[in-house]
Order: sequence, then structure tokens, then C-alpha cells
Amino acid sequence: MGSATSQARAGIDEALRAQPHAGLDDARELFQASRAIERSSKVRSSLADRASTPDARAALAERVLAQLGAPARSIVAQLARQRWSEADDLLAAIDAAAIRVAVQAAGDADVAGEIVAFQRVVASDADLELALGGLRGSGDEKAQLVERLLAGRSSAAAAVILDHLVRAPRGRRIGQRLRNAAVEVAAASGRSLATVTTARELPAPQLDRLRASLERQYGRTLQLQQVVDPSVLGGIRVAIGDDIIDGTVRSKFTDLRLKLG
Repeated sequence: MGSATSQARAGIDEALRAQPHAGLDDARELFQASRAIERSSKVRSSLADRASTPDARAALAERVLAQLGAPARSIVAQLARQRWSEADDLLAAIDAAAIRVAVQAAGDADVAGEIVAFQRVVASDADLELALGGLRGSGDEKAQLVERLLAGRSSAAAAVILDHLVRAPRGRRIGQRLRNAAVEVAAASGRSLATVTTARELPAPQLDRLRASLERQYGRTLQLQQVVDPSVLGGIRVAIGDDIIDGTVRSKFTDLRLKLG
């Protein structure tokens, strides 16, 4: 990410502060705006054109998104005022703003946990992963498949986010898109996502002790998501961003084979 984009992402806070009552419908419209801008290379490049004035970029955003509600238009226009290193960074910022609005509207729902759970379902079924992430099938068809899979069992916020992820793959595999979204959702709640993988489900008190220990180590609030994978045999694996703490029996066997090989 370029220096201009690093500074511009602070503009997300400013844009959202100006729309404190934005809700789930506005998050949905922000995702729609992101996809509409992506479909037009001319609009996308113009909104990120640093040779243009901030006012001109904001006016363009308001004009091309005239069919959307005022909160979504205002947020995108404010983001268009920033200086982005690349046009795709603007799309990522709009998506991040949409996620934050959706999470804010979700109340106590564990949106990150729901996305992680959906990711595990997709990763466990090669046909499903292909159907959602492959080149065949339209965005509408993939979104309808997501809707059938969720069948009302997720929060509305998670459903809106997942709908967008399958409609706008952005050149990434669906698994990567889901992982990135879960991290972004946790961050929107002021937490970092920690994925804990064990052979058997850990009891709540043990998870609480693990969370407290990791939070002391990392100096930030964590949201733990437990993954049960019998193939790890025993022990525990923790993933926090790019950090991996792998104390599983399977990992130790692998290390041993490498040393003996």
C-alpha cells in the first residue's frame, strides 16, 4: 500500500463520523457503489485521479451514484476526496467502510464468527468452493446460492457482507476473500481475529485463559474463533494475522520427518 493510501485510509473514520446513523441498508448500498465503480474503468480511474481536485472527484462520485441514498453517496464522495495510490485502493476503502457500517448495525451478533464458520463450510466442499469462486456462474447466481446456504441462520450483517464477497471476487480466491473479510470485521469491532485450531473442542474456561494470555502477549483485544480439526491429532495452533503459533502434534511429526529425511 502506497504512502498516499496509508494516509487516505484515515479518511474512512472521517467519512463515517459524518454519517453516524448509517445502517445496514447503507452498508448494502456502499457495496453496490463499490461494484458499480469497479465495472467502469473510466469512473474508477477518474475517482482516484490525483491530478483532479478533491471537489471534482467528490462531485463525480455524487453524480454517478445519484440513485443511492444520501449516506452512501456522502461516504463515497468523502473517500473520493482522498489521494489513493491506486484505483483499487479506493474500492477496498469503500468495502471497509461498508463492513464497518454493517458491523455497527449488527449489535451483539458475532459477524466475524459467522464469516469464519461459512469459510470452513466452503473450504470443506470442493464443489461448493468452485461454485462460489469459479469463473462459471453469474454474481446473482452465486449470491442466490449463498442465500440458500445461510437459510436465515446468520445475522443480516453477515449475509450482506457474504453477498458482496461472491459478487465481487476482485481476482482473489473465495477462501482468501472470506479470510480477509473476517479479519476486517473483527477489526471493525476493535479486535484482532485469532483462529485457534485443535483436535477437539476446548472448553470455554480454557479458551478464556488462552485469550487472556494471548492478549497480554500481543497487547490488544482478540476475538478467538475455534476450529476443530481431528487431523492435527493433538496440541494447538493459533493464527493471528501473519503470526502462526503451531504446537500441534501433526506439526511436530512433520518437523521430525524433515529432520530425519
